[in-house]
Amino acid sequence: MKKTNNAKTRCCEHTDLPLERALIRVVRATLFAQPPQPEMDALPMAQMRLLWMVYHMPQATMKEFSEKLEVSQSTVTQLAERLIRRGLILRFHDSKDRRLVRLSLSEQGHRLLEESMAQVHATLQEIWNRLGEEDRPKVMEGLEILGRVAEQFRIEQGRSPLTWREESLAQPPETSDPIAQPMVDLMARRIRGNIRES
Repeated sequence: MKKTNNAKTRCCEHTDLPLERALIRVVRATLFAQPPQPEMDALPMAQMRLLWMVYHMPQATMKEFSEKLEVSQSTVTQLAERLIRRGLILRFHDSKDRRLVRLSLSEQGHRLLEESMAQVHATLQEIWNRLGEEDRPKVMEGLEILGRVAEQFRIEQGRSPLTWREESLAQPPETSDPIAQPMVDLMARRIRGNIRES
């Protein structure tokens, strides 16, 4: 019991970091506000990561998914099997090289992700509309600085740089593509309810 209490104490030691508090506030006020999607919320984190990856990399090979997710090909195979059983993705052999196995979204999977992104996009659009003209440049400048520093830190850790069209974040929501959003949405849905409402 003592060990558990110590773990909880260590977990909460950093909750007063200004950056952490600010990010939690923003994420909770934007992404946590989305209506629940039972099909999406039922997915474990690992399956959801692969599902979004299949959306971004249609018809990629198992090896390519393995490299992007930084997991073994056997792990990707197991995750794919579960998503196939849920009817969210399809598996097929390459027409030119049957040794290559590729994945694509099923109609149901595509619908689910499109609905998820539409919800997030509508929320962010409304928030953007409520920002004053003088505040919009400040918000975007702060986000760009934070993103640039975070990406550099990721590279210094030896991790691959992100490649999911993050440049769309530099544009206002009315002209940006919501495809840059899914990873944030993914994280938010997995930890929904773990942060107490204040």
